[in-house]
Amino acid sequence: MGFGLFFSLLNAVDMIKSLFFCFLFFLLGWQSLAQAQQSQVNIGFDAGISLNEFYQQQFPAGFGASIKGLLTAGSTGQWSITGNYLYFPIDSSIPLANGENLSLHVVPVLAGYRLNFKPFFLEPQLGGALFVNRFKNSPDTYSERQVEFAFAVEMGYRLQQVEFSLRYQHAGPSPFHLGLLGIRAAYVLALGGY
Repeated sequence: MGFGLFFSLLNAVDMIKSLFFCFLFFLLGWQSLAQAQQSQVNIGFDAGISLNEFYQQQFPAGFGASIKGLLTAGSTGQWSITGNYLYFPIDSSIPLANGENLSLHVVPVLAGYRLNFKPFFLEPQLGGALFVNRFKNSPDTYSERQVEFAFAVEMGYRLQQVEFSLRYQHAGPSPFHLGLLGIRAAYVLALGGY
């Protein structure tokens, strides 16, 4: 009975954190001081560093690519949808038998609202992430998949057609969540605006 109460409290704390983040997300979007922007598509290179102990020991860092669509939202900023793929190879210091390999693949899809403070921006995001754990034992490969709630807060700097950003991204329930520091460099393709 004691463990059931403990896990109920953990779930309640996770729900409160999620509701607080949603409230912050909409409050920031409503009070934006942004200027009118163009709709655009960004194609980027991403790198991620695991921040929590559960993933840090096996998958300390990863890399991948992303695409982000931004739709003009009047003079208040831009709505965004982001999809990226991050590949985390197993830490090379972990011994594996010959022909074996273990990797983590993370595919988050996040919707957000970008607040533009030229040339800087702040972008809270909510969505989900697909986790794929892949184990290869030559010649067979086994994969395990799960989808988790995810959120991120991204801040960055735009320099003409290039933007650089740093983000905190969180996916999954505690204590087995993936918290990561993401670094992104992207090329901006303008689609028009007003």
